Order: sequence, then structure tokens, then C-alpha cells
Amino acid sequence: MDKYEKKMSFFDVTLMSAGNIIGAGIFTLTGVAVGAAGPGLPLSFLIAGLFCVSMSLPYMVLGSAIPTKGGPYMYVSRFIHPVFGFLQIWNFLMQSVMISVLAISAGQYLPSIIPILTPKVASVIAILCMMTACLFNVKSSAIVQNMMVTLMLLALACFIGMGVPQIKYWSPGDMFAVKGLSGILLAVSYLKSAAWGGVNVVNLGAEIENPGKTLPRAIGTATIGVSIIYALVAVVAIGVLPWEQMIGKPLSVAAKVFMPGWAFNFFVIGGALFAVLTTMLSQFLSYSRAIWAATSDGMFPKGLGTLNRFGVPYRVVMLMACIALTPVLLGLPLKFVFAVMAAPAMLINIIVTLPALIAPKVLPEKFKSAYFKLTMKQMWAVIMFDVIATFYLSYNLFLTLNIPTITGIVIFYGSGIAYYFLRIKYLSKNGIDLVAQMKVMESSWLS
Repeated sequence: MDKYEKKMSFFDVTLMSAGNIIGAGIFTLTGVAVGAAGPGLPLSFLIAGLFCVSMSLPYMVLGSAIPTKGGPYMYVSRFIHPVFGFLQIWNFLMQSVMISVLAISAGQYLPSIIPILTPKVASVIAILCMMTACLFNVKSSAIVQNMMVTLMLLALACFIGMGVPQIKYWSPGDMFAVKGLSGILLAVSYLKSAAWGGVNVVNLGAEIENPGKTLPRAIGTATIGVSIIYALVAVVAIGVLPWEQMIGKPLSVAAKVFMPGWAFNFFVIGGALFAVLTTMLSQFLSYSRAIWAATSDGMFPKGLGTLNRFGVPYRVVMLMACIALTPVLLGLPLKFVFAVMAAPAMLINIIVTLPALIAPKVLPEKFKSAYFKLTMKQMWAVIMFDVIATFYLSYNLFLTLNIPTITGIVIFYGSGIAYYFLRIKYLSKNGIDLVAQMKVMESSWLS
């Protein structure tokens, strides 16, 4: 904590949040989602964005009142129960697989720039480069992120600006004509992940200037803004050529239809590739802080949380890279890797919203004086909606998995619970109460 430098500004955090949202989802999962929604794809993106805004509200309330490193983990373990805090961290380990989804996506684009690279080699290089960028202090990482996000937004602006005049195959009246509402909502199950991620900056609360005000503003601005951009991109993608031709295809297929060579190259480099890389970098940063916070509590061996001279838990970052490299080296399909990660993650994320119902009762003065707040009735309404929608979307994803895969997911989380209780038993023999340590609140919350 002492080694943190609170130097990330509102601008930095907003771009970090936006960069974490815009990634493999829009550039790769668009092809998957259009197969479900057909011409209703733009509406699917807007619904997914609205759902993510709703899901973000509890994070924004908590981050505004009691910002901290490893936010969601800290909130769940302190206000719900340590075992659920552990599940959150175990889930972050699973979500490190999302970096594989992003790397596989980068592997589809990099060879078009550097032909000697194979997709697998390109994916490995992308993981290693983003890992390296996260081994320096957070301000340095933010500078890299800002440059990539700026170029990415310019590339998307080119795609939208050049593509809208070329739309021939889509109109708003087509959205329900082919796949109907069920298809649109199935696509939302995929695209929720594409519009989600802005809240990951909550994990960096200790490294942000005026986090109580900056976090909710940055998360809201990034999530709403990106959702609108997504919808416009979707209109162009299925409007410049028949939507059937976009099924399973990356956005570059649509871009080739109307973009001149220079613009297409810029779109691939500045848009598709940087979008993937910015999300990878943001996830490395946010997930590593949460795992580090858990290591500080004693959940993992102390050595895992060792900091380098920049105050970064470099061993955690490197562990995440190893997890991310595994699906890439095994050559697992993108759609499969995404579903394995996203289906259980949605359910686990429900837990993170619950502290927003409990923490205001435990620390009323903190929430009363917070920059961003909701009444208890409003919070109950938001969370009930989030729970119902999450169960529906997660159910849709589980339907795409076979029984052996679902069994593997159950074994993964089951082994995590077993590790948790074995860790408690091991530490108790050395006179350490892990559960008690995971309940200790930060002094800044109590002041």
C-alpha cells in the first residue's frame, strides 16, 4: 500500500475503463453474436450495455464510499463472508483465461501486419508484451494504455464515419424480422462480456487520485459511451454487406468492403489490435491487484505477493500470464474458451453486488458522505434486476457447453473450495486465523 502512488487521473481511469471494455468482444464476438441476433445485433449491443450499466451501479457506490486495492474481493470478504471473497479470487484466476480470448483474437490480426507470424505465435507475443507493460508502475502502464485507447477510438470513428454512407443491407425495421427477441437476447448473453469490464478499475482504487469521485464518474462515462459506439459499429458491420456473411467473421471482413487500403490498415492496427491489447493490459492490472490483496490476507503463500521496485506484484502478473498462455498453446477454440470463462463468471459476479446492501449499514457515515450513492430501495431494485438477468444470460451460455465441460468447471471451483479450507487448516497450525484476517477492515474505512 505504501508503495502505491495515487497518480491516475479521471482521464487516465476513464481511458483505462474504456480500454478494458473495448476488446475481443466487439472485434471477434461480433461474428458469434450476429449468428444469434441477425439484423437485431445493434439492439443486442444496446441491451448488453444497459445491463452492464445496471451491474456497474453497486461497484460505483462501493468504490465511491470505500475505495481500496482489490475492491470486489475486499468488499465481499469483509461484508459477506471470507469464503465468498475466496470464490471471487478463484474466479479471477478463471477469468485470467479471458486474456487467452483476447490473445487468440490478437493472433487473428497480427499476422496481417507481420506475415511471418503464425496466429499462435502472435497470441503468445501479445500476452508477453502486455505482461511486461504491467511490470512497471501504474502511471507508466496508464500512459501506454492512453496512447493505445486514443488510436483505437480514432480507428473506430473511421469505421463508423466511412461505413455509415455505405449501408445498403440494414434498416431499423429489420431488427426483429429474422431472429426475433429470443435471438436478440441470446446475443446479449455473448455481448454482455463485450460491454462489461469498466468496473475493473475498482481494483485500482488505491492508485487513483480522488477515487471516491473519480471511480463512479469514469465507470459510468466509459460504459455508456462504449455501448453507443458498439451499436454504431454493429449497424455498419451488418449494413455494408448481408448479415449472413458476417457470421463467425471478425470486423475486418466488413471493413474491407468500404475502407481504402490505408484506412483498413489503420483500422486493423489502431482499432482491432489495440482494442484487444488495451483490454489485456487492463485485466492484467486489475486482476493482479485483487489476487495481491488476497495474498496480503494470507490466502496464498506470502512470496506470491512480493513487489518489485515499482511496487508491482510481479509474481502475480507472471502467474496470470502462465494461465493465459495455456489455452493458446493447447489451441482451444475461441468460442469454447469464452463460454468456459464467462458462464460461471456471471454467476460469481452476482456476489460482488451484495455488499452494496450491507456495507452502508456497517459504515453509514462513509456512504452518507460519498460522491455517488443510491437509496436502499434503489439498490434493492438494481440488484434484483441484475440477479434475474444474470441467471438468464448465464443459463444461455451453459446451454452451449457439453456435460464434460460443465463437469470440469464444477471441479475447478470445487477444488478451489477444498484449497480454501485446507489453507485455513494449515495456517491455524501456525497460529494464524485466515478467516479473521480476511474480515479486518482497512483503517481508512473506519476513520
